[in-house]
Amino acid sequence: MNERLKELATKAKVEHCISHVRLQEFAKVLTDEFIGLLEYEIAMLEKYKTTSCNDYDRRWHEGKIVHFNKLIEKTKDHFGVEE
Repeated sequence: MNERLKELATKAKVEHCISHVRLQEFAKVLTDEFIGLLEYEIAMLEKYKTTSCNDYDRRWHEGKIVHFNKLIEKTKDHFGVEE
C-alpha cells in the first residue's frame, strides 16, 4: 500500500478498522471520482477551445488542459493508484 494512504488512514484513526485491501479500494474510488471531475473539465475546455474566437483564448484553454492532465498523473502517483 502507498505510504500516503497509510498516513491518511492513521490520521483518520481507521488504520485498524479497515483492511489494507479495502483502503486501497477506497482510495481507488476516491481518486477515480476526482479524476473524473478533471476529465469532465478537460472535455469542457476542449469544447471551449474549438469555439474560441481568438488565439489567446485557445492557448489559455490548451494550457488548462495540459495542467489538468498533469494533475491527473500527479493524483495517480501520489496515491499509488494504478489503472
